[in-house]
Amino acid sequence: MGTDHGFADLVPRGTGPRATVYAGIHTVTGEAVALKVLRAKLPRRTRTEVERELARLAPLKDQTAVLVADVVEDVGDRTALRMELCTQSLTDVVEQEGPLPVAEVIALGRTLAEALAAAHEAGIVHGGVTPGNVLYRPSGEPVLADFGVTLRRAFPHEGGDGVDFLAPETLEHGAADERSDLYGLGAVLYLALSGLSPHPARLGEHPDDRKLRVLGSTVPRPDRPDLPDELAELVRALLAKDPVIRPENIRDVATWLGRLSAPSPSAAEFGDFAGLPAVPRPPVPRGVPVLVSSPGTTANKHPALPVIGGAVGLLVVVALGVFLMSSDPVVRGDAPTTAPAPPSPAKAVLLQLVDPVDHVDYVDLQWESQEQLEFAVVVAAEGEQPKVMRAQQNRSLKVEVDPTRKYCFLVQGTDGLHVYESKPKALRGATCKL
Repeated sequence: MGTDHGFADLVPRGTGPRATVYAGIHTVTGEAVALKVLRAKLPRRTRTEVERELARLAPLKDQTAVLVADVVEDVGDRTALRMELCTQSLTDVVEQEGPLPVAEVIALGRTLAEALAAAHEAGIVHGGVTPGNVLYRPSGEPVLADFGVTLRRAFPHEGGDGVDFLAPETLEHGAADERSDLYGLGAVLYLALSGLSPHPARLGEHPDDRKLRVLGSTVPRPDRPDLPDELAELVRALLAKDPVIRPENIRDVATWLGRLSAPSPSAAEFGDFAGLPAVPRPPVPRGVPVLVSSPGTTANKHPALPVIGGAVGLLVVVALGVFLMSSDPVVRGDAPTTAPAPPSPAKAVLLQLVDPVDHVDYVDLQWESQEQLEFAVVVAAEGEQPKVMRAQQNRSLKVEVDPTRKYCFLVQGTDGLHVYESKPKALRGATCKL
């Protein structure tokens, strides 16, 4: 891919049958984004259909856990979808942690079922529910990505990797509808419960033989002693070969999972809080949040680990989640959940942000540190989503601002192993708080 595409430091995050997904920085806005670059440029009619699907999905973003591309654009001789950058996929989490606790699987399944139900009710079929499309925001919130059948018809699956998560009717006839989405949800839950796909690859197995096995063999019950019979039966029903035998609709599945997550009577007999529902926490990625490399890095790294280029990589780009509320001008920051212990203890590093210098339509920022780090600045404006701007190894940055808004700023630095941050600084009377 060429360099004149409006994005800096594109790092490949994964490749599928239709596209390669990159993490990068938008050179105009300074925001970190995910860029899904398709294998080819879409014909005008196909692109119009994709944009229609996205427009129908867009209203669901604030209602349920769906990830919708914000922009469809041409990048050189290909078409790309620009979207929010997430930290990990369910595949990554299971690879690192193994099968998830049953309560987390139930909570995840309910979230995904409700997302699919909302999409189905809006007339949108997902068409390819897989663990790779279950993504996690830095907060740990799961979202379902890659909705729509238009791109799947434009770039049909050619067999090989991923066939073990396709519904038999999709694999055999290319069918993609609400019933195939039910199968995909069952396959995702099976992986979350067992750590395996419903039809794991066998050493030396020919792709055609694996396809026949997916079409003909029964999926065994996940092998774990703590699996409730009700959940095992639901997964079995979702993975039925005959789509007619699967549950009638995804909304019923969400309701069923909601009942499974309710506290048992024995657990609610005692205590002042017996009337409160016990909602399992969603699975939270334990890996380090997504980092974006320095220019020139092309090697694929495990998605759960920092993507390092040169001496160190760029800082975490969306994990801080700093917000400035227009009704109550306080910057709130929700740091990512606790990551695994780093390989070496973090040393005491001074990172101090000097008071911003206000020039009405731009601000001069300067900071001090005794260490040579890679820096990024988190900019939180009143009434807007925060953004992260690269500063590389510089100790200053000019930031364009709206003359009418209040702001908070925070600097992060990394040595490639640890992330350090300054105290936030306010502009125009904002109250900044982590």
